[in-house]
Amino acid sequence: MNTSAPHVNTLFKLVYRRGRRLLLAVLLIILIEQFWGAMHTTSLQEFQSYSHKLLNLTTEQAAAEASHWLDINDSANLQTLVDRLQQQDFFAYTQIFNRYGQMVVESSAKLDTDSLEQALVLVEEIKLEGRVLGYLNITVDESLVLAQPIKTHAYLTFYGQFLLGFAAIAGIFLAITFNRWRYKRLTPVE
Repeated sequence: MNTSAPHVNTLFKLVYRRGRRLLLAVLLIILIEQFWGAMHTTSLQEFQSYSHKLLNLTTEQAAAEASHWLDINDSANLQTLVDRLQQQDFFAYTQIFNRYGQMVVESSAKLDTDSLEQALVLVEEIKLEGRVLGYLNITVDESLVLAQPIKTHAYLTFYGQFLLGFAAIAGIFLAITFNRWRYKRLTPVE
């Protein structure tokens, strides 16, 4: 014998169905947030990796240019090279050593490298036809190198959050629209 009224069963089913949908929506939002967080971290790491690759490429190119000047022992052009490197904001200090470790030239604008928060020292061999002529030593302020990629990443993240918000609003409107169509009662045609 069934003691509950039919409207109680109908109300329970309606609440149960809507509760399932709400739970599914919450799970999807959590999944999107987890995916967003993972992509956020990955993209920042890619920006940092790309910046370090550019630094390494710059160091290799400077060492290739220095090889010619070090081979002919032209200190004036070597000094011009290190001063030109020093003009970049993120290069704190530059030195060129000969193959015996004796300093040949150093950048004229000396910065206190101990005061740098994130100092990165790059050392590149200066080679010519397989012989090591010397070493290029560049101290980099890593926080300045990563400042632009982090700024770009923050900009993209800010607008990405807007897009996620608009997607959520669009989802709400779609759900309301389909819910109305589903429960709309059609009157029979006479």
